[in-house]
Amino acid sequence: MSIRTLTPLGWLIAGVALLLAIGLLAWGWNNLWSWLPWSSEARLDRAEARADYAESDGAARGLEAEGNAAQVARTEAYGDIRIRVEGVTASTITAARSAPDATEPLAGERAARLRDHDRQLCVIAPASCPAATPGAP
Repeated sequence: MSIRTLTPLGWLIAGVALLLAIGLLAWGWNNLWSWLPWSSEARLDRAEARADYAESDGAARGLEAEGNAAQVARTEAYGDIRIRVEGVTASTITAARSAPDATEPLAGERAARLRDHDRQLCVIAPASCPAATPGAP
């Protein structure tokens, strides 16, 4: 049997087989070289990995910035409270040392000054003061 003796149906089958063989070779050739670093698939994988990393890094840096801002706010609030407490305490210490009864045992007026100072501290930082107990002076 020679090629010239094929019927039209034989030529059709041979053509389809040739097209399938070419398609199979093209598919295999693409898969054969896709793992190489300079292939388009490898470049696409690297680009996708870089994009994923950039997205997660951006999200992490955003959370870090929020945390830093919250820390700065807490530090400023603490500094403000500390300055106010030091001011109230310094004026109370000065008043206590210059009071006429500074060297005498604790009297009612002196105890009232100390209670007033405690109240001022509780106004500045209420979380640090215990809850008022019933019957307390």
